[in-house]
Amino acid sequence: MGRLIRLLENRTVLLFTGLTLLLSGFFFWAGYAATVHAEEKAEAEFSDRMLSAAGRIKDLDPSLNSEQIAAAFMDTDTADAEKGEAVLSRYGFKAGSGKSCFAANETSMLPAAVASAGIVILGISGILFFGALIGCIKKVTKSAEVKELCSGHFNDHDILLLEESVNSLTKDYRSVLERLSEEKHFLADHLQDLSHQIKTPAAGLTLNNEIYRTHSLPKAELDAYLERDRVCIERINKLCSESLKLARLEAGAVNYDIRQYALSAVAEKACVPLYEVAAVNGTDLSADIPSDIFLECDELWLSEAISNLVKNACEHTHGGSVTLSAEEDPFSVSLCITDDGEGIPDEDIPLVFKRFYSKKTESDPTSVGIGMAISKRITEDLGGKIYIDTTLGKGTSVRIQFLKKEP
Repeated sequence: MGRLIRLLENRTVLLFTGLTLLLSGFFFWAGYAATVHAEEKAEAEFSDRMLSAAGRIKDLDPSLNSEQIAAAFMDTDTADAEKGEAVLSRYGFKAGSGKSCFAANETSMLPAAVASAGIVILGISGILFFGALIGCIKKVTKSAEVKELCSGHFNDHDILLLEESVNSLTKDYRSVLERLSEEKHFLADHLQDLSHQIKTPAAGLTLNNEIYRTHSLPKAELDAYLERDRVCIERINKLCSESLKLARLEAGAVNYDIRQYALSAVAEKACVPLYEVAAVNGTDLSADIPSDIFLECDELWLSEAISNLVKNACEHTHGGSVTLSAEEDPFSVSLCITDDGEGIPDEDIPLVFKRFYSKKTESDPTSVGIGMAISKRITEDLGGKIYIDTTLGKGTSVRIQFLKKEP
């Protein structure tokens, strides 16, 4: 029953079924009418022949009166059929043959002809209907073959479903192509930027190596050159590791382990390796985060994001302070990293989170300008946003905000 109902949802099947029933009824009526007409015509012709035969008998034998002739034609008794057969057998009339008149015999073929015509018309209609159905299916499959959206405005339920499925696959295919194209461009840009960043330290190493090979240097001067080499090598190593990390994030290859953590613990873990960095610049690094604020996140990766932001604040704050604080409301949890350092120029704010961006006054020669981009990507992957409020010469406040998830 379910299959029948689903089949009847198709407009083509409904039209064909309706037309079949309509034509069947019409041809039944036509056949019936033709039969009735043939019988009436045969009866009328037979009656006329009987009347003609009665007139001829009267002419042949005037002695017979009208009652005798009428009784001979209208009597239902068949006892004398053998006598009549003896007279008419030579003309093809025999008892029980049913032969009456040629006209009635010919017209009795009309219902069969009408029924045959009906069958032929139904067959042709079926071929046309299902030919149109197959044509629609071919149109949909052709769209799938050429990866184009189909817009046939079909009325059949199943073909509509097929069209929607094909269009969905086509859209997915286009989306995948666009994503692959974007990733291809991203990879090309990333490699170009990485190559450009590596050129500087690589050129320094090449130049120093040439000096070592062609000159005999005093120990103090040699140590200075070796220190430069160490900085270059450290920068190259950092470029490679940070670039690989950012590439993984951009490619969506990181599986985050989302759990509920105390925000104070996550922030403290991020700050542990940075107290020494702050001390070098005479900066006071502190965290004042309530222990009852919790956040669903990946502790390792969020610590990485916070650490990069705190490190950037410490590097640009000399003799001041960097403070971590947090606040919570019914809808969100926010972590603020505030410093009283040099601030960010307005023209540099749009570039802060761009990979390989580094301020001209960068105090850390090993900085590669990827940390802020990594922080932004991690924060967004975890469902958060980063906001910057800065005043040149007075300091910067970076706020990471996460909307609370419904329980």
